[in-house]
Amino acid sequence: MASTAGDPGRTIPGMFFRFAAEVPLRWVDVDSAGVVNNAAFLSLMEQARYLYFQHLGLLRDHRVPFVLAETTVKFLRPGRMGMKTEVAVRTRSLGTTSFHMDYEVRAEEHVLAAGQAALVFVDGTLRPTPIPQHVREAIQVFEDMPTSA
Repeated sequence: MASTAGDPGRTIPGMFFRFAAEVPLRWVDVDSAGVVNNAAFLSLMEQARYLYFQHLGLLRDHRVPFVLAETTVKFLRPGRMGMKTEVAVRTRSLGTTSFHMDYEVRAEEHVLAAGQAALVFVDGTLRPTPIPQHVREAIQVFEDMPTSA
């Protein structure tokens, strides 16, 4: 499907995602006018990222072996308290130690925000470490990415 992320009025469908999860809004996510705070979108994306890796069976003891290095969010429509929100997540690319993910926060047939993140696998001292082979393979299979020979 062609992406129409630049169109603030676009409705679903948008980019193609194999995984989406309902991530409910919390009272703390909205201001006194009932509008979702911009920072809350990052929390919604973070929760969906956790659910994505949990879905793939890649979180051992609920430990997340990577850190967020960079993120961007494009706010397309305001969110409001009471909306049923879901976040679509995909891994776009895999590097040696890092990987890139895309997100769409959706509600009521609209994309409220689109985001991207760069994440880095780290060791116990928080230094970059290669993406474990079993993680790489699980993501490649799930996302239908080419595998290295």
